[in-house]
Amino acid sequence: MGWGVLDRLVGEPERFFERCRHGRPEVFHPGVLPQEVPGLDDLGDALRGGLMRTPYVEMVREGAVVEAHEFCAERVVAGQAAEGFADPERVMGLLGEGATLLLPQLDQWHASVGELTARLAHDVGRRVEAFCFATMAGRRGLDVHRDDADVLVVQVAGRKEWTVYGAPADGHWRPGPVPEPGEPVLRTVIGAGDVLYVPRGAPHTATGDEGLSVHLALTIREAGTARIRRTLAELLTEDPGGRAARPLTEDQLLDSVRDVLEAARKALDEVTPEELLARARGPLPDVPGAAARADWPTA
Repeated sequence: MGWGVLDRLVGEPERFFERCRHGRPEVFHPGVLPQEVPGLDDLGDALRGGLMRTPYVEMVREGAVVEAHEFCAERVVAGQAAEGFADPERVMGLLGEGATLLLPQLDQWHASVGELTARLAHDVGRRVEAFCFATMAGRRGLDVHRDDADVLVVQVAGRKEWTVYGAPADGHWRPGPVPEPGEPVLRTVIGAGDVLYVPRGAPHTATGDEGLSVHLALTIREAGTARIRRTLAELLTEDPGGRAARPLTEDQLLDSVRDVLEAARKALDEVTPEELLARARGPLPDVPGAAARADWPTA
C-alpha cells in the first residue's frame, strides 16, 4: 500500500520512524511540500476573508495569551451583535510589535489541511491535528515547553531558528513550560519547504529568523494513561439495553446491580489490551481507500 502523504512530507518514511523510535529530532528536506499544505497567500486570504473568529484565532505576547478585544472586532450579523472576529489590521499591528499569531485546529475548517491531517493520520495510525504559527524575525512565540504529541513542523514561509532538547526517558513527565531543559540536542534554522520532527515530550522553543516566519505544526497524538482510564470507564458503562431503567423495589434494584456488575465483568474479560488501546486512540478520519499502516514504532 502506498503512502497517503508522509513520504511527501519527509521524503524517507523509514528514516522518520527510526528517529521516532529513538526520540531524536530531525530535519527533513522533501524538496517540494505536498499540495495540501497551504501557502502564505492562502493563509492571508483566510485572515482577510472576514470569517476567522475565536477560538480559531489566537495571539500570544511574551508567553501570555492576548485578550481577544485587542485583535478582534464586533460585527452585526442578521441584526445581532457578534464578537470575536479577527481584525486583519489589528492582527498585523500586534505581529509587528512582536506578538505571535496562532491558528488552532486548522484542520477543522481549512479543507486542504483537513485532507493533509486525515491522510497523515492513516499513514501513522494516530489522530493528527494542525496548528499554524506566524512570528516576525527575532521574536519567540513560546518559551521552552513540552507538547504531548510528536510534531512535524512544516515551514511555510520565512525562516525559524529551533532549539530542541532531549526527549523524556520514561512516562513521568507532563506538557507545559520547562524552566530547566538541560543541554540542547539540536539547534537548527529551517526555511520554507523544510520539515522538522520534534519528538513527543521533547522541550523546544523557536524564534523567527528572517521576515515573517510561518509554520504548520502537525501534532501526532498518542493516548496517555488518563485517556485509557476514561476509555475503560466508558466501556464498562456501555448499556447493553433491555434493563429496566427505573426499578421500583429493593429486589428489582439489586437485580439491576447484579446485571450491571455481570456486564462489567464480561466486558473486562473480553477486552484485550490491544483493543482498549485502539479505543483510547480513537477512530481515524474517513479517507477513501486508506487503511492504517503498522509502521509506527512500538519500542
